[in-house]
Amino acid sequence: MNIKNDAVHAAVRELARRLAVSQTSAVEFAVRAKLAELGSGQQREDRVRRIRAAATAAQEAFRGVDLRAARG
Repeated sequence: MNIKNDAVHAAVRELARRLAVSQTSAVEFAVRAKLAELGSGQQREDRVRRIRAAATAAQEAFRGVDLRAARG
């Protein structure tokens, strides 16, 4: 890979310096971290979908029930 963008190249050098690794390892680290983040985005979407489904099921289960009356 030949990075021709000076700002990107500088960022890779800075990341490599901070991690005390080669530039290649810094790029690998950054790419893997971003891929993991994107993967967790899918997990987050799945969790939101399950929560919404549970909320809908709860609404259906309590439809017509006056929850204020249950307070006592």
